[in-house]
Amino acid sequence: MTTFLRKFDTDEACRAHLESVRWPEGPVCPRCGTIDQATPIPTRPGLYRCGACRKQFTVTVGTVMEGTHLPLRLWYIAMFLILNTAKPISAMSLHHHLDVQYRTCWHLLHRLRAMMERGEQLPLAGIIEADATYVGGKARNRQKHRDKPGRGRGTSSPMIFAAIERSGEARAAVVPSASAVALDPLMFRWFDRTSILSTDELAVYDWFGSKMRRHYRVNHSAKEFARTEDGIRVHVNTAEGYFGLFKRAIFGIHHHVSPKHLHRYVHEHNFRYNGRQHETGARIARCLIGSHGRLRLRELFA
Repeated sequence: MTTFLRKFDTDEACRAHLESVRWPEGPVCPRCGTIDQATPIPTRPGLYRCGACRKQFTVTVGTVMEGTHLPLRLWYIAMFLILNTAKPISAMSLHHHLDVQYRTCWHLLHRLRAMMERGEQLPLAGIIEADATYVGGKARNRQKHRDKPGRGRGTSSPMIFAAIERSGEARAAVVPSASAVALDPLMFRWFDRTSILSTDELAVYDWFGSKMRRHYRVNHSAKEFARTEDGIRVHVNTAEGYFGLFKRAIFGIHHHVSPKHLHRYVHEHNFRYNGRQHETGARIARCLIGSHGRLRLRELFA
């Protein structure tokens, strides 16, 4: 922490690092996309004028940091606090660390989660585990849903579907249901079809498994959780471990997450899981190249 604070002790140092990460080949105009044809404006540090379209811009234009009133130094401290630990941090805890308003910290965390949202990535390969889970307390404990089931199919809790490459990366998303219509766009975008699929006994996986090289299932309803077949260990324990980490973060740190914002917490967990072997500096760099645009507070409240 001390070394990090010494390196990024001023806004100028943070801006120089941000420009080196986002513009490795020189300033890129966010208006017209011209590379390295911008001239610095000396009256304001970090401001450039594009030589092609004549528009002014800074390195934060077109990112979630556009229009921010927070010093870049606080952004960097927040990223360090979030990405330097195995577990996430709550908005209240960040409020105490940064000594700024709670609402500002809540907005800041959501903008950082948007930066952690990854675009198109290479498909998963090898042995892939696919599973789904529900997130939320038991319905019978919620006043408005006492007449609905508390767990399993039919619950009103939101569902998360995840696919995890063993000893590799994970992909996850919030889905409306465990139907072929909901899962089809994800599975065929996430999977290399020469892979081996390992799932539980949910019937919808049979269709996708028929398109893969092989498909193995474990029968949880028969108390089967793992077995060896054709020299392959068949289970979904990696996926369930992924869900376990996510739920412990929700229930133990955030305590409550609304369905409206659940996908943002999933993006953060994906980013953290996939970068678990990276150093903090590499995680921050990966976060800074996120392509999500400006995220206003009123958009989160709407």
